[in-house]
Amino acid sequence: MNHRTMARAAVSAWAALVTLAGTSAMALAAPTADGDIRDIRGPVPIPPWWRWPLAALAGAVAIGILVVLFRRWREHARRPLSPLERARKALEAAEALARAGDFRACAEILAETLRAALAVRLGAGVLPQTTAELRHGPWTKPPLSLEIEADTILALLETCDLARFARAKLDSNALLEATAMARALTERLHAPPPPPRPAKAPSLAQTVTP
Repeated sequence: MNHRTMARAAVSAWAALVTLAGTSAMALAAPTADGDIRDIRGPVPIPPWWRWPLAALAGAVAIGILVVLFRRWREHARRPLSPLERARKALEAAEALARAGDFRACAEILAETLRAALAVRLGAGVLPQTTAELRHGPWTKPPLSLEIEADTILALLETCDLARFARAKLDSNALLEATAMARALTERLHAPPPPPRPAKAPSLAQTVTP
């Protein structure tokens, strides 16, 4: 057998293999009757077109609300506290100390808060005065003393002095009552004073003609 005959035989064999391979692949790719039934699937649900824009809009609105709330929180944090707001925060701390039984620290805060409230109403001149000096001030006389409850303020300051300087031990319930009393007095002292009452016009006596 010469080389030409051998080459022809090889080509023929290769063509037969290619044909057989193609036929096998087509047979494998062709679905059976049972496969046709199992492979059939229902239509894929397609969501409406407006769902994605609506979701994006809702997300944008939520982000905008969070940004606004964050900005308001920052503005509130940066805003300086008013004297009344500082007094309220101090009294909250005093109440916590009273519950813990720290009578001296609680008395320090109560005394400072009451004196600061008096300074708002009467002027800064009352701040360096002792409790004994405050007792002789003009604000302890009527009618102002009745308006701002001077006797109650002085009694509370004296109780605080006992805890601050004489190291008197106060009951936790007594401290809580003193804190509540200081809160009420502080609110009144920081409130604007009532307008002065108009003077009454003198009544004219009726003249009787004979």
